[in-house]
Amino acid sequence: MIFRWRRARKPTSFWPGHSRPPDEKSGSFCGNRSTIQGVDAPRGTLAPAVGRIAGREGDAGRSRLSNATLAAELVGRNHVQLSWIAVAALAGLITIPFFAGMLQREVADALDTRLIRVTLITAVLITLAVILIERLGWFKPMALLRVGLLYQLVIAATIAVFENAIPWQPDEYVRGTSAITLWLVSFALLVPAPPLMAAFYCFAGAATGPFVYFLLTHAGYPDVDPSRLTVHYAPCFLIPIVSALVNSRALRMERLAARARELGSYELYEPLNQGGMGEVWRARHRFLKRDAAVKVIRPDVLLLQPGRTADSLRKRFEQEALAIAQLQSPHTVAIHDFGLTEDGGFYYAMELLDGYTLQTLVERFGPQPPGRVVHILTQACASLEEAHQRGMIHRDVKPNNLFLCHLGTSFDFCKLLDFGLVKHILQQDQSQMTASGAIAGTPACLAPEVAAGAPAIDHRVDLYGLGCVAYWLLSGQPVFDEPHPTAMIVAHLQKHPLPPSQRAGIPIPPDLDNLILRLLAKEPDARPGSAAELSGLLRQCRDLPPWTPADAERWWHAHAILPHPHTGTQAHATLHVAESRQ
Repeated sequence: MIFRWRRARKPTSFWPGHSRPPDEKSGSFCGNRSTIQGVDAPRGTLAPAVGRIAGREGDAGRSRLSNATLAAELVGRNHVQLSWIAVAALAGLITIPFFAGMLQREVADALDTRLIRVTLITAVLITLAVILIERLGWFKPMALLRVGLLYQLVIAATIAVFENAIPWQPDEYVRGTSAITLWLVSFALLVPAPPLMAAFYCFAGAATGPFVYFLLTHAGYPDVDPSRLTVHYAPCFLIPIVSALVNSRALRMERLAARARELGSYELYEPLNQGGMGEVWRARHRFLKRDAAVKVIRPDVLLLQPGRTADSLRKRFEQEALAIAQLQSPHTVAIHDFGLTEDGGFYYAMELLDGYTLQTLVERFGPQPPGRVVHILTQACASLEEAHQRGMIHRDVKPNNLFLCHLGTSFDFCKLLDFGLVKHILQQDQSQMTASGAIAGTPACLAPEVAAGAPAIDHRVDLYGLGCVAYWLLSGQPVFDEPHPTAMIVAHLQKHPLPPSQRAGIPIPPDLDNLILRLLAKEPDARPGSAAELSGLLRQCRDLPPWTPADAERWWHAHAILPHPHTGTQAHATLHVAESRQ
């Protein structure tokens, strides 16, 4: 009887001092209140939790989502499979030569040779050693994986010696595919490894056949017709491709499972978007069965960034969650949860919306009626006004960050997204959250004072961005249609835009035309003083064709978005990547 010793694993904590997942007593929050370190706090008071997150930079370095570490985890949890395949190999080493010798005289003669005997005894001893190593747990998972891959080569070489030590008869046809092929396939299916590593060792195992043949012929064994040898060993060299594909699939499934395990109460089941810094997933709360969009920043990507850039991106992600958590407007995307993954990454869960960004809306359906544009803009003003009253500047108001959806019984419901560049007016130390020398914002909607690098900006940069959004909605074109981002930034600084009525294919009321040009004024003082004032001015525009709830309902019925999993659904969640986008 073989006894197994297992080391007890320490519980992994999401937060220092806690071993519970974030949905119990962690730094997550749901609804109107949050629980941080077991203390109830009003919604939005996440600063203590974020402080603790920022202190875990060392933990972020231990990423568990790379291929190597995922494979090591798979071996760590399923290391007994290495014993299984070793036991199967041991049974084959003992029984196959015995029965083959009974049935075939050539095999029996070969078994009497010193070469076969030494090879079989050596392979049996190595197999017993591998089983013992696995059972006693002497090696860490990655070291155990390397032992297993080397053992794969040992058995492949043993099979090659057994096959080539039996002389080929001159009138013999083809023996068939080498048994090395079956061994390599079995190993690939049972022992997970990083795809490239698995393919390399599998190729080396396939090469043992021709290599052993080469050694034996130089030692005096008879030559074989090259065509026969090719037919015998060629299939072995296809298995490395199979091994890489099998392991890629296994590790992808493990990565999905790891994500699901690490993100508290949320189960991730469909990727929605991917960027340079992280991923957005469609997720479902395990208990409430409510879909959400989970945005994740990956620590393994952070580690590849220069120190200041990584710190800046980490702060921007934390800041986005904090900013959204403090806002109550129904026209601001709601956040359900926020926490730290086991591997040191961050995530937060937002409401999942089905609809269109304003960018996509115009690209698919063309310029929008002025009445509808005013209806959308007044809702955006409601979100911005609350943020501005709380001392926040969004700094990235653009068509891609405003989302139009059908929410309950409300049609044409607008939500403001992506607070990753939010700036607190009274906290100037947080004003620079970008890499050195970079401009915070999107070139197509960049306020002149931001483009000029003004040291102090205020909420009116968001009103300028909203003017760019209005221009896009009415004309289907950006304010300045320049070929390069740099040229676009210069245009915002120096050029005066044409009225949208001159570029739109639809009539635009003069009051709305002039108000949009006022929003696009170079001087902030020439723009409306607040989002609330802008909302009033929009409602006062004369000669504005009405856009009623019945109009909105008819439009959505005509352009209905099919529910998941059918195509046509577009989730609101976007990734804020380091590169500036037009």
